[in-house]
Amino acid sequence: MTVASPLFSGADQVGLVVRKLEPWLERYAAMGIGPWWVGTYAPPRLTETKVRGRDADYSMRLALAWVGQMQWELIEPLDGPSIYEEHLAEHGEGFHHLQLSYRGLAYDAFAAEMARRGAAPLMEGVYGGSRFVYFDTVATMGLVTEVRDAPPDYVRPEPDFWYPANADAVAFGR
Repeated sequence: MTVASPLFSGADQVGLVVRKLEPWLERYAAMGIGPWWVGTYAPPRLTETKVRGRDADYSMRLALAWVGQMQWELIEPLDGPSIYEEHLAEHGEGFHHLQLSYRGLAYDAFAAEMARRGAAPLMEGVYGGSRFVYFDTVATMGLVTEVRDAPPDYVRPEPDFWYPANADAVAFGR
């Protein structure tokens, strides 16, 4: 077997899909994980949404927190068809994806290389200028892979709220 040239440069995020954020935020906060940035990904800030290559309107709420260098993401699907809804129907709540970083390639070249390696986009969108794409790497890697393509000056918008409510946003650290 030949080993393919390296494509990924790191693991950045573990993503879980849940039916409702609040119970999970409480559970994770009780374990000392947080503070959580909580925001809604929906139009007009969420654009260019597709599921399996076809235009599809969807929205979700996210909660983000850091544990060391790893970002944790909780995703609650809100509206529309999505791979999050599919995951809940097929597997229930829990682990959904790993976000990996890639360096040294423009996004289009990276996506072409993923296609060459047999990994088609499952779902994608652009949130406030930052593109996210989930690739179907289940057959080859045993999991869904997400990548982000954000401009160097990208700043995540302010959250809908912080959890816990008295969280110090500076402690979020990213």
